[in-house]
Amino acid sequence: TFPAMERPTLPRSVNWARPGVRLLRVGLGSVRKASTLTGLVVLGLGAVLGSKVLPQRLSCLGSLQSGTCRSFACFPSGRILSTRRIVSAAGRGCRPATGGVEQRAIPTLNEASLQARLSHLFDRAIADASSDTADVQVSLADPRFGDYQCNSAMVLFKKQKREPGVAPAWKSPRDVGEAIKKSLPLAAQDLLEDITVAPQGFVTVKLRTLWIETQIRELFQQGFQVRAAVASRIVLDFSSPNIAKEMHVGHLRSTILGDTMANLLESLGHDTVRLNHVGDWGTQFGMLLEYMQREKALEGETSSLVISDLQKFYRNAKASFDADEGFRKAAQTNVVALQSGETWAREAWQRICEASRKEFDEIYRRLNILNLEERGESFYNGMLSSLVDELSQANLLTESDGALCAFTQQSEAPLIIRKADGGYGYDSTDCAAAAHRLREERADRVIYVIDNGQESHMRMVFEVAQKAGWLGAGRLDFMGFGVVQGEDGKKFKTRSGDVVRLRDLLDESATRAEAELRKRAEASGAAMTPEREAKLQADAEQICVAAVKYFDLRQNRNSDYRFSYDAMLDPKGNTAVYVLYAYARIAGVLRRSDRVVSELDPGSLVIKQPTER
Repeated sequence: TFPAMERPTLPRSVNWARPGVRLLRVGLGSVRKASTLTGLVVLGLGAVLGSKVLPQRLSCLGSLQSGTCRSFACFPSGRILSTRRIVSAAGRGCRPATGGVEQRAIPTLNEASLQARLSHLFDRAIADASSDTADVQVSLADPRFGDYQCNSAMVLFKKQKREPGVAPAWKSPRDVGEAIKKSLPLAAQDLLEDITVAPQGFVTVKLRTLWIETQIRELFQQGFQVRAAVASRIVLDFSSPNIAKEMHVGHLRSTILGDTMANLLESLGHDTVRLNHVGDWGTQFGMLLEYMQREKALEGETSSLVISDLQKFYRNAKASFDADEGFRKAAQTNVVALQSGETWAREAWQRICEASRKEFDEIYRRLNILNLEERGESFYNGMLSSLVDELSQANLLTESDGALCAFTQQSEAPLIIRKADGGYGYDSTDCAAAAHRLREERADRVIYVIDNGQESHMRMVFEVAQKAGWLGAGRLDFMGFGVVQGEDGKKFKTRSGDVVRLRDLLDESATRAEAELRKRAEASGAAMTPEREAKLQADAEQICVAAVKYFDLRQNRNSDYRFSYDAMLDPKGNTAVYVLYAYARIAGVLRRSDRVVSELDPGSLVIKQPTER
């Protein structure tokens, strides 16, 4: 979970309407998607998921609950939402609107949460109605009966004290629910227009229509604004591909989720640092250098080296390393040369890194991943010796078979801080990275967006950081996620058995989107001029990226999911394509209305249809 930080720093106001992709959620756990356009309120113009097909950007806001976003609203620059989802983020301190909207202070996350506000009201009611205590349980209700419901009555009924010869205070859960209803504070009257109690004791409430209209008017004039209670400096570690290897589908979730979290936290007013902890150091480079030397692949211009070549070199180098003792010793010698800074080794290594960066940057450009700072394993190489000294002085290292190890309560296997041969691995690098981020970066919080398979390892690093005293008032968080599977539920691979390259996944998505757009263009009878052809291809790319991001983010973050091009690009499902089509239709309605959205009178907005709620 991601609660607001309590830090002695000043909060910052946020402009949610600024351009830029704001795909702000971690998982769409229980979305009820509007099945018709009447379930949307038209409050302005914009685009979807950063799509250049339309004039502005779509902002997406998700409420963080239990580590995933359980409610969802999408709107261009804070302008288009389902009203049922608007009210969950509209904020406190509403005022009746009389045409104009009074400016108010930007609310905190807790203040902006309607669910939190209802929980507070029910908490007070339960305290007045019963001497027993119970956790307030407020959740979305069945839309047929209301908007929210409190489910605490049954718990209170079971907990009531029963003394011999004395009748119980309540004969049924419904009696408890009625007592809670009667004890609701007067403040609830401004918010609720109907309160009913079910036989099981569920207290279901319906929001006052006037209150909803007031929230929408405020959103129309001010946009959606919310801030963290206290702004913090937060480092996010995500994406993290390996140098000399192509990015593949395994990097998809970390890249999208990490960027999403960074966008969300930054928009709440936090100072974010986005780090790409690339794998650019270690034994693999020794064997890669040896193979490339023997093949004379280090000769020639730097620009001639491409990532696909490096991938082949790496496979062949690994085979030689495993089979040839002479090759293995030469590779180990190269590692020493690289770590000691020999000119030839460093220059060759730089060439390999540069070729890889070109590939990575192209993927990040297509996915619109911005401000991601590369800080690979090599960055921490000069800190490893002092790390060993520090942990040794703190009595956190134990010698085992010549290696210096840090044992933790997380696993029987230790972190190997220094190998028996004096070398270092990613255990030591990860510990050095944690120390640097907490002490040098002065992070209040570090979030590692890594797949669930790495959780045990990272928990070990966190424990070492705590014992070493690096945490202080800061914190280290592991934000894991499930893996992407094929439609058969197995590892997502190509027909040849190779892992699916991320570039190929994007290309295939764009190709399918282009085919659908071309079919529609041909059906319309429009002549395909060079300009329209270029526009069609650009639109296909934008739809592709939107679809890939949306499809990944709509999944439960902690679960594996099956990737399907058809499901991802379905124009009728819970997809980015549906959102784009819905927005395009809404924009068409506005164009035909001959109305200027910015000139509309907020006071004239009235909810009349049940579906508009």
